[in-house]
Amino acid sequence: MTAYVVYDFEAVIDQHNPPPEGSDPDKVPSVAHLEIVSGAIVALVLDGSRTRVQTPRLLGGPEFGEMAILRDFTGMVGKHRPVLVSWNGRGFDLPLVIARCVRHGIVAPWLWDRDFEDRYRGTNHFDLQDAVSLRGAGRPCRMAAFACLAGWPGKVGVDGSDVEGLWNGGEAGRSAVRDYNLSDVACEAAILLRVLMCRADITMDEYRVAAHALLDYVDADARLHALRDRIDRKRFLLES
Repeated sequence: MTAYVVYDFEAVIDQHNPPPEGSDPDKVPSVAHLEIVSGAIVALVLDGSRTRVQTPRLLGGPEFGEMAILRDFTGMVGKHRPVLVSWNGRGFDLPLVIARCVRHGIVAPWLWDRDFEDRYRGTNHFDLQDAVSLRGAGRPCRMAAFACLAGWPGKVGVDGSDVEGLWNGGEAGRSAVRDYNLSDVACEAAILLRVLMCRADITMDEYRVAAHALLDYVDADARLHALRDRIDRKRFLLES
């Protein structure tokens, strides 16, 4: 049995450790200058000929504070040791988690475990951007563009450049950031399924069963409503 956990984090400027004056405001700052405001995961379990998709969820509930998000994520990974799945998580999300664990003094030794850390020999981190660019030999691609190849819209209405303004705009904006975070992990899960099928890790029939399950969660979750009508279901299910 192999458990994959697709994860994604959203971050804003840490007001207690902002970037130096004169920094380019259009450039994402070092993770040392960011704090996590939202995290989301969706798990997929390959068990023999069965591929099960679990409900996408936000990390750190019910308070959703940064320390709760970090403890939820690091505790889950440390206990179950799944294969983590990300889009550029090796370049951004995991270094961000490390920085914030250092900030709060959270013990998570798995972050320095070769199985998660090593780009070439590690077995517990599947960075999709790495996988589809031959570990950087090809030109990196945006997640949204690659999601479109599998029939998913990628970004709908909100993208990463909007997160800071939305988060600082009040509770409605914060809710939009969390919904966007969930949408990202759903799109990344769709890419993961397609890549697993193309690598022959799952069969076409297993792919379609799992794809239908992911669509069912999207249809049932009001927080993912922005995705519903924009998914090319025939393309995703490989029916056209």
